[in-house]
Amino acid sequence: MNRRSWIWVFLIVALVGFVIMNPQFRALFGISESRAIGNNPGNDNGDEYELVTLLPKDAIRSIDNPQFVTGAEADAQYNPDELVLGIEINGDARAYSIPFLSGHEIVNDVVGGEPIAVTW
Repeated sequence: MNRRSWIWVFLIVALVGFVIMNPQFRALFGISESRAIGNNPGNDNGDEYELVTLLPKDAIRSIDNPQFVTGAEADAQYNPDELVLGIEINGDARAYSIPFLSGHEIVNDVVGGEPIAVTW
């Protein structure tokens, strides 16, 4: 094989490896890990349930140092009917966009001097 063919072989192998190892792509193609779990404690008929894991632990990174906009900037950037999760601790108020949280799932923040985890 010539050099150009080897480059194509390498690129194809690298792409396949990336797809197999990347949890988001595995979920996209329906590749998931599953395992059977035992009886439900409240279930006497012996049924087993399948636990399906689409993403491995820490596959979606948390936001650890969130940046915020002013109220006026938020009014200009967000729809008036956009859903938010709001919190106020010791006079410090924050609002977290639910559509944004849907892509990140967790924000680690400090509000009013208290560490919090915002999840959706």
